[in-house]
Amino acid sequence: MRNDFRAVLVCGIFFLGLHQCVSAEDASDVHYNAYLAALQEKLPERGLPAFDGSSLKGFDLLGEGSDAHYEISDCTDQPFAKCIRVKILKALDPQYKVQVLTPATKNAVKKGDYIFVILNARCVDAEGGLGIISANIQKNSGPWTGIGHDGFVVGKEWRRFYVCGHVEQDYPAGGYALALHLAGKAQTLELGGIAMLNFGPNLKLDALPYTPISYPGQEADAPWRKAAAERIDKIRKGDLRIEVVGADGRPVPGASVHLAMQRHAFGFGTFLEYEATIGSGSDSDKLREWTLKLFNRATTPIYWADWGWANPDIRKNYLVAARWAQDHALATRGHVIVYPAFNYMPNAQKALEKDPVALRKSIAEHVIDVVEATKQLAFREYDVTNELRDCQDLHRILGKDVVAEWFKLARAHAAPETRLALNENTILTRGGLTLAEQDNYAGWIQYLIDQKCGPEVIGMQGHFDSNVTDPEVVLKTLDRFAKFGRPLQITEFDLATRDEDGQARYMRDFLTTVFSHPAIEAFTMWGFWEGRMWQPVGALIRKNWTLKPNGQAYMDLVFKQWWTDTTAQTDAKGVCAVRGFLGDYKITVNFKGTEKQVDAKLLHEGTQVTVKLD
Repeated sequence: MRNDFRAVLVCGIFFLGLHQCVSAEDASDVHYNAYLAALQEKLPERGLPAFDGSSLKGFDLLGEGSDAHYEISDCTDQPFAKCIRVKILKALDPQYKVQVLTPATKNAVKKGDYIFVILNARCVDAEGGLGIISANIQKNSGPWTGIGHDGFVVGKEWRRFYVCGHVEQDYPAGGYALALHLAGKAQTLELGGIAMLNFGPNLKLDALPYTPISYPGQEADAPWRKAAAERIDKIRKGDLRIEVVGADGRPVPGASVHLAMQRHAFGFGTFLEYEATIGSGSDSDKLREWTLKLFNRATTPIYWADWGWANPDIRKNYLVAARWAQDHALATRGHVIVYPAFNYMPNAQKALEKDPVALRKSIAEHVIDVVEATKQLAFREYDVTNELRDCQDLHRILGKDVVAEWFKLARAHAAPETRLALNENTILTRGGLTLAEQDNYAGWIQYLIDQKCGPEVIGMQGHFDSNVTDPEVVLKTLDRFAKFGRPLQITEFDLATRDEDGQARYMRDFLTTVFSHPAIEAFTMWGFWEGRMWQPVGALIRKNWTLKPNGQAYMDLVFKQWWTDTTAQTDAKGVCAVRGFLGDYKITVNFKGTEKQVDAKLLHEGTQVTVKLD
């Protein structure tokens, strides 16, 4: 995923099929103005309305032919009196194939402004009784640059939801909108009381209401927790047996043995922002310090774009950052050799769109160039390509086999120990309602396996909004992809929400879930410091370097609950045994004033160490 924008990139599209005004003839919600005024009284500022929501005639339903229907309904039990009822007949991929678009915005917004959305919704009918909405404040034309985003699970009762966006560039009146993407499942929803307010640049976010996170399985006694703990003990621990002998080789009973874990065998990583990593100043120093404190692996950028690898200065910085990771013993993943959409590639490749032979050749040369240039950096993996479902420009023009060609070229030029990975989004997210996305990804994986070229690692992103996924559903999805017999990784985790308590709870539960799955070998954050992260609200550490609740949850799991630091005593045979988490250890033996230290690696099958006291 691209990281040079802090704003969320939200896809959107207008369809030529259904595009009709969702209003009753001359209908007007006479209660709306009073409803909005009452809401504004409770906010830190009143804000400037971006559109007139008192009538529903300005809202548009955009979709594909007969896949969605709409009507205006009365809401006698709600303060806004009328609502839009939308019926989606079948799930569509992507979910923006049916969307409700708000009226044209009447005021310009400036870079630095905060936009706040209020939305009321309920699910009239859906499998399981729950509907889903993806709410996106975005540019009103391609490339649909995101200003703010959140996803919601909607129950049968009316509920109020909120979305907050921070404007990263100026937009004229009519240049931005709220788009509600609704096609994630077959469902009938009612939407009402929709407002979008501009608060300008001077706003304390803490004063705004937010949508609290809630999910099945969050209960303290949820059954999945006990099963996960049992799996963790089985797959993430091993038996470490220490034998202490004297200079004469005889057992030394009663010796004190301290086992201090130094490093996890499991991979805990972060995206490595090269500007901050090689920069100077206190923030850069802190970023390096915390990176090495929290993580044992890193994903370093190798993006092929005019703003990336194609720029000699940026390419040099990419290599310097990767070298820094190598020098500090961080297992490193290179991301990404080919991001297969023209938006994320150099302009020179876009210019070859009508010349497929030259386009194919230029990409092949790039794959070889990247792998050869980084071979000495001993990358643990390369993301050969990324997001094939959404980014179809190259295989649409060149054919599906070109993807297999990239893997074969990378394999021919990469170091033998470097593995080739495939990466994809929207597999574990969106409340788990991602069957179409899973099918697509599974199809690509099987295709590459059939072509005998990989992937050797299966990557799943994890960019969550408030619509988080039940741990049981996460496990079921991981089970499906584990059947390919390749290791799985969570490659890009963050949770964009202002509900810091819910953010911490889900960090704990999601991380526990994936750590408990035998096919998962690594978990990577997509940044962790609020001052340098693509979605600052998802950070573990605030801009002032204080730990957020989700950061504390991460540290409690990784360095307390899943960390072994203990002291034992040898028995009459000079032996002590400890069951600990897999990883690197420093063993310190003390006996009658004599001390000796040795290093050891605890493996799943168990490790035996003999310490000879001089």
